[in-house]
Amino acid sequence: MKSNDIIKPYENSLFVQFCATGELKIMNTVRLDHGVTFNRKGNGIEARYHDSKGESILIDLFANDSLSAMAFQRLQKAVARYARYRRLASFCKGVVKWGVAPLVLCLLALAVNMAATRSLGGNSTGAAPMVPLPSNLGALQQPGMPAPRTAVTSPAELAKAMADGVNAGKFSVQLSKGNKGTFYVFSDPSCSHCRELEPELTRLAKDYTIHIFPVSVIGGDVSLQRVTKLLCAKPDARATLWKKIVGDDDLQLTPCDEGLSAVTANNQIFRVMRFAGTPTIINAAGVELPDSIQNTADAIGQWMMTTASDKK
Repeated sequence: MKSNDIIKPYENSLFVQFCATGELKIMNTVRLDHGVTFNRKGNGIEARYHDSKGESILIDLFANDSLSAMAFQRLQKAVARYARYRRLASFCKGVVKWGVAPLVLCLLALAVNMAATRSLGGNSTGAAPMVPLPSNLGALQQPGMPAPRTAVTSPAELAKAMADGVNAGKFSVQLSKGNKGTFYVFSDPSCSHCRELEPELTRLAKDYTIHIFPVSVIGGDVSLQRVTKLLCAKPDARATLWKKIVGDDDLQLTPCDEGLSAVTANNQIFRVMRFAGTPTIINAAGVELPDSIQNTADAIGQWMMTTASDKK
C-alpha cells in the first residue's frame, strides 16, 4: 500500500505526517489557535509557537532541499486556509449572534410563556404575565417559574445577565476575587482546551474576579452528571469541587433537581448565544474574548486592561 503525506485540519489543529517524503515520518498535532510559524532549517521543518514559552517542535527531516521546500509550501497553504476559515467563521458568528440569537430567544420566551399558560389551565383572558427572572440565564424554565421578559440582544444586556446569574447563586462557581476587574468563563470540565486554561486562570486569579459558568456541551452525560453535583453544592464549596472535576475526578455527592436545572439553563444560553466553543470568556462589559487572542494569562490580562481603558 502506498503511503501519502498527510496534512489534515481538524477543529483548531493540524495533523501532520509526511509518510511519503519525510525521513522520520513523525506524527504531529500542531495547534493553530495559539499562533504558530513554520520554519525551514536545512532540510528540516520545525513549528514554533507564538506564546511566551516559544516552544518549537520538529515536523520532519527531508532527503533533499526540493522535498523540504515542497513540504514547507504545503504547510504554509494549510495555515493560510485556516486563517481564511477563521475570519469567515468569526464574521458568520457575529451575524448569527446579534441577528438570529435575539429572535430565537424571543421565540423561546413566547413558547415557554404559552406552556406556562396551558399548565395553569389555559386562562381564556390572555397569556400569563411575563415576570422577569433574577437572571436571563434562567431561560430554560422549571415548572412554575416565570418566563424571561426580554432577550439578551447587546453586550450590555449580556453583561447584566451574567452578573444576575452570579447573584442568583445557582448557576456559577466563583474561582477568585480580585481588584483589577471581573470576567466570566463558560467552561466544560471534559473539554481539553478548558483544562489547558485552568493554570492560566490560576495566574489571573491573583488580580481578577473570575466566575465559571459550567456547561456540558462537550462532555455530554459525563460532564452533565459532574456539573449537576457541583451546582448542588453550597456556593463557597464549589471552587474546590470545580478543580476536582476539571481534573477528571468525580464527586461523591448526590445530584439534585436544582443542579440539573442550573446546568441545563447554562447549556441553553450557551447554544442560543451561538458561542463557538469552550472555553468562552466574557468581560464585565459583556464583550467576548476575540478568537485572535490566545488563551494565556498574559494575553487575557492585556485584553482586560485594554477593554477597561476603552471604557474610560
